[in-house]
Amino acid sequence: MKKNPTYQELEEKVKELEKEATERRRVEEALRENEVRLKVVLDTIQAGIVVIDPENHTIVGVNAAAGKMFGAPREQILGSVCHKYICPAEEGECPITDLEQNLDNAEHELLTVSGRRVPILKTVVSVTLAGREHLLESFLDITERKRAEEERERLIGQLQAALAKVKTLSGLLPLCSSCKRIRDDQGYWQQIEAYIRDHSEAEFSHSLCPECAKKLYPEVFDKEA
Repeated sequence: MKKNPTYQELEEKVKELEKEATERRRVEEALRENEVRLKVVLDTIQAGIVVIDPENHTIVGVNAAAGKMFGAPREQILGSVCHKYICPAEEGECPITDLEQNLDNAEHELLTVSGRRVPILKTVVSVTLAGREHLLESFLDITERKRAEEERERLIGQLQAALAKVKTLSGLLPLCSSCKRIRDDQGYWQQIEAYIRDHSEAEFSHSLCPECAKKLYPEVFDKEA
Protein backbone atom coordinates (compact mmCIF):
# COMPACT_ATOMS: atom_id res chain seq x y z
CA MET A 1 0.00 0.00 0.00
CA LYS A 2 1.33 3.38 -1.08
CA LYS A 3 2.21 5.62 1.81
CA ASN A 4 0.73 9.12 1.76
CA PRO A 5 3.35 11.89 1.76
CA THR A 6 3.83 13.74 4.97
CA TYR A 7 3.11 17.43 5.36
CA GLN A 8 6.85 18.16 5.37
CA GLU A 9 7.35 16.21 2.13
CA LEU A 10 4.49 18.09 0.50
CA GLU A 11 5.90 21.38 1.68
CA GLU A 12 9.33 20.55 0.21
CA LYS A 13 7.72 19.50 -3.09
CA VAL A 14 5.81 22.79 -3.27
CA LYS A 15 9.04 24.69 -2.66
CA GLU A 16 10.76 22.74 -5.44
CA LEU A 17 7.93 23.51 -7.85
CA GLU A 18 7.96 27.18 -6.91
CA LYS A 19 11.72 27.25 -7.45
CA GLU A 20 11.35 25.59 -10.86
CA ALA A 21 8.58 28.03 -11.82
CA THR A 22 10.71 31.00 -10.71
CA GLU A 23 13.69 29.72 -12.69
CA ARG A 24 11.49 29.10 -15.73
CA ARG A 25 10.08 32.64 -15.53
CA ARG A 26 13.61 34.01 -15.22
CA VAL A 27 14.73 32.07 -18.32
CA GLU A 28 11.64 33.13 -20.28
CA GLU A 29 12.18 36.77 -19.29
CA ALA A 30 15.85 36.55 -20.33
CA LEU A 31 14.82 35.05 -23.67
CA ARG A 32 12.28 37.84 -24.23
CA GLU A 33 14.91 40.44 -23.39
CA ASN A 34 17.36 38.80 -25.77
CA GLU A 35 14.72 38.73 -28.50
CA VAL A 36 13.98 42.42 -28.02
CA ARG A 37 17.68 43.26 -27.93
CA LEU A 38 18.32 41.21 -31.07
CA LYS A 39 15.37 42.84 -32.87
CA VAL A 40 16.67 46.31 -31.99
CA VAL A 41 20.14 45.40 -33.27
CA LEU A 42 18.82 43.90 -36.51
CA ASP A 43 16.50 46.83 -37.16
CA THR A 44 19.33 49.34 -36.77
CA ILE A 45 21.54 47.52 -39.28
CA GLN A 46 21.37 49.20 -42.69
CA ALA A 47 21.85 45.91 -44.54
CA GLY A 48 18.78 43.81 -45.30
CA ILE A 49 18.58 40.58 -43.32
CA VAL A 50 16.11 37.71 -43.71
CA VAL A 51 15.90 34.26 -42.16
CA ILE A 52 14.60 31.48 -44.40
CA ASP A 53 13.34 27.99 -43.61
CA PRO A 54 15.24 25.85 -46.17
CA GLU A 55 12.61 23.09 -46.12
CA ASN A 56 9.78 25.16 -47.60
CA HIS A 57 11.72 28.34 -48.54
CA THR A 58 9.48 30.58 -46.46
CA ILE A 59 10.70 33.76 -44.80
CA VAL A 60 10.51 33.41 -41.02
CA GLY A 61 12.47 36.52 -40.07
CA VAL A 62 13.04 39.95 -41.63
CA ASN A 63 14.58 43.20 -40.39
CA ALA A 64 13.43 46.75 -41.10
CA ALA A 65 16.03 47.42 -43.81
CA ALA A 66 14.93 44.35 -45.78
CA GLY A 67 11.27 45.36 -45.49
CA LYS A 68 12.13 48.82 -46.80
CA MET A 69 13.95 47.32 -49.78
CA PHE A 70 11.04 44.96 -50.51
CA GLY A 71 8.56 47.81 -50.17
CA ALA A 72 6.24 45.82 -47.92
CA PRO A 73 5.43 45.64 -44.19
CA ARG A 74 7.00 42.89 -42.10
CA GLU A 75 3.64 41.15 -41.60
CA GLN A 76 3.19 40.79 -45.36
CA ILE A 77 6.70 39.41 -45.88
CA LEU A 78 6.74 36.82 -43.08
CA GLY A 79 5.49 33.45 -44.29
CA SER A 80 6.01 34.34 -47.95
CA VAL A 81 8.09 32.13 -50.22
CA CYS A 82 11.55 33.66 -50.65
CA HIS A 83 11.31 33.44 -54.48
CA LYS A 84 8.61 36.11 -54.28
CA TYR A 85 11.00 38.69 -52.85
CA ILE A 86 14.62 37.92 -52.33
CA CYS A 87 15.54 35.72 -55.27
CA PRO A 88 14.27 35.75 -58.86
CA ALA A 89 15.20 32.05 -59.22
CA GLU A 90 12.40 29.71 -60.20
CA GLU A 91 11.04 27.20 -57.71
CA GLY A 92 13.32 24.18 -57.56
CA GLU A 93 16.34 26.20 -58.70
CA CYS A 94 17.40 27.78 -55.43
CA PRO A 95 21.14 28.55 -55.69
CA ILE A 96 21.69 27.31 -52.11
CA THR A 97 19.41 24.34 -51.46
CA ASP A 98 18.97 23.05 -55.02
CA LEU A 99 22.12 24.06 -56.90
CA GLU A 100 24.42 23.84 -53.85
CA GLN A 101 26.13 27.14 -54.62
CA ASN A 102 28.11 29.12 -52.09
CA LEU A 103 27.02 32.76 -51.98
CA ASP A 104 29.52 35.11 -50.35
CA ASN A 105 29.37 38.75 -51.46
CA ALA A 106 27.83 37.62 -54.75
CA GLU A 107 25.90 40.01 -56.99
CA HIS A 108 22.23 39.08 -57.34
CA GLU A 109 18.87 40.76 -57.76
CA LEU A 110 16.10 41.44 -55.26
CA LEU A 111 12.43 41.61 -56.22
CA THR A 112 10.29 44.40 -54.79
CA VAL A 113 6.54 44.31 -54.32
CA SER A 114 6.15 46.43 -57.46
CA GLY A 115 8.16 43.90 -59.49
CA ARG A 116 11.25 46.09 -59.79
CA ARG A 117 14.59 44.28 -59.72
CA VAL A 118 17.21 45.82 -57.45
CA PRO A 119 20.90 44.85 -57.76
CA ILE A 120 22.25 43.62 -54.44
CA LEU A 121 25.43 42.18 -52.96
CA LYS A 122 24.33 39.08 -51.05
CA THR A 123 25.84 36.67 -48.53
CA VAL A 124 24.12 33.50 -47.32
CA VAL A 125 25.19 31.43 -44.33
CA SER A 126 23.64 28.44 -42.56
CA VAL A 127 22.63 28.96 -38.92
CA THR A 128 20.90 26.83 -36.31
CA LEU A 129 17.81 28.40 -34.72
CA ALA A 130 15.58 26.57 -32.25
CA GLY A 131 17.44 23.36 -33.02
CA ARG A 132 16.80 23.57 -36.77
CA GLU A 133 18.93 24.69 -39.70
CA HIS A 134 17.98 28.00 -41.32
CA LEU A 135 19.45 30.24 -43.99
CA LEU A 136 20.54 33.71 -42.91
CA GLU A 137 20.73 36.03 -45.90
CA SER A 138 22.19 39.53 -45.70
CA PHE A 139 22.31 41.93 -48.63
CA LEU A 140 23.19 45.50 -49.60
CA ASP A 141 21.56 47.66 -52.26
CA ILE A 142 24.26 48.41 -54.86
CA THR A 143 22.08 50.41 -57.26
CA GLU A 144 24.22 53.54 -56.94
CA ARG A 145 27.42 51.54 -57.40
CA LYS A 146 26.05 49.93 -60.57
CA ARG A 147 25.01 53.35 -61.90
CA ALA A 148 28.50 54.70 -61.19
CA GLU A 149 30.05 51.72 -62.98
CA GLU A 150 27.78 52.22 -66.00
CA GLU A 151 28.59 55.93 -66.08
CA ARG A 152 32.30 55.15 -65.86
CA GLU A 153 32.02 52.67 -68.74
CA ARG A 154 30.11 55.24 -70.78
CA LEU A 155 32.78 57.89 -70.19
CA ILE A 156 35.55 55.42 -71.00
CA GLY A 157 33.77 54.57 -74.25
CA GLN A 158 33.44 58.24 -75.14
CA LEU A 159 37.10 58.84 -74.35
CA GLN A 160 38.21 55.87 -76.42
CA ALA A 161 36.07 57.04 -79.33
CA ALA A 162 37.56 60.53 -79.06
CA LEU A 163 41.10 59.18 -78.89
CA ALA A 164 40.46 57.03 -81.95
CA LYS A 165 39.71 60.20 -83.92
CA VAL A 166 42.76 62.06 -82.73
CA LYS A 167 45.80 61.93 -84.99
CA THR A 168 49.01 63.53 -83.81
CA LEU A 169 52.34 64.42 -85.37
CA SER A 170 55.44 63.55 -83.40
CA GLY A 171 59.11 62.73 -83.89
CA LEU A 172 61.41 63.88 -86.71
CA LEU A 173 59.72 64.67 -90.02
CA PRO A 174 61.89 64.26 -93.17
CA LEU A 175 61.36 67.57 -94.95
CA CYS A 176 62.85 68.46 -98.35
CA SER A 177 64.76 71.73 -97.93
CA SER A 178 63.95 72.70 -101.51
CA CYS A 179 60.36 71.75 -102.36
CA LYS A 180 59.26 71.38 -98.73
CA ARG A 181 57.64 67.98 -99.30
CA ILE A 182 57.62 65.40 -96.47
CA ARG A 183 58.58 61.74 -96.75
CA ASP A 184 55.95 59.43 -95.21
CA ASP A 185 56.44 56.06 -93.48
CA GLN A 186 56.23 54.22 -96.79
CA GLY A 187 58.99 56.34 -98.33
CA TYR A 188 56.74 58.46 -100.54
CA TRP A 189 57.15 62.22 -100.71
CA GLN A 190 53.98 64.22 -100.12
CA GLN A 191 53.05 67.85 -100.15
CA ILE A 192 53.21 69.16 -96.59
CA GLU A 193 49.51 70.06 -96.68
CA ALA A 194 48.50 66.50 -97.60
CA TYR A 195 50.78 64.96 -94.99
CA ILE A 196 49.48 67.14 -92.15
CA ARG A 197 45.86 66.60 -93.23
CA ASP A 198 46.33 62.79 -93.20
CA HIS A 199 48.03 62.78 -89.79
CA SER A 200 45.87 65.29 -87.92
CA GLU A 201 42.45 66.86 -87.82
CA ALA A 202 43.72 70.03 -89.51
CA GLU A 203 42.34 71.30 -92.82
CA PHE A 204 43.95 73.90 -95.10
CA SER A 205 42.63 76.94 -96.92
CA HIS A 206 45.05 78.65 -99.31
CA SER A 207 45.90 82.31 -99.36
CA LEU A 208 48.94 84.61 -99.89
CA CYS A 209 51.01 86.35 -97.30
CA PRO A 210 51.79 90.05 -98.04
CA GLU A 211 55.42 89.38 -99.08
CA CYS A 212 54.49 86.65 -101.56
CA ALA A 213 51.65 88.72 -102.90
CA LYS A 214 54.04 91.61 -103.70
CA LYS A 215 56.48 89.19 -105.29
CA LEU A 216 53.86 87.52 -107.51
CA TYR A 217 51.76 90.56 -108.33
CA PRO A 218 54.12 93.58 -108.26
CA GLU A 219 51.97 95.53 -110.72
CA VAL A 220 49.07 95.58 -108.30
CA PHE A 221 51.13 96.90 -105.43
CA ASP A 222 53.04 99.40 -107.66
CA LYS A 223 49.73 100.96 -108.64
CA GLU A 224 48.68 101.24 -105.01
CA ALA A 225 51.97 102.95 -104.17
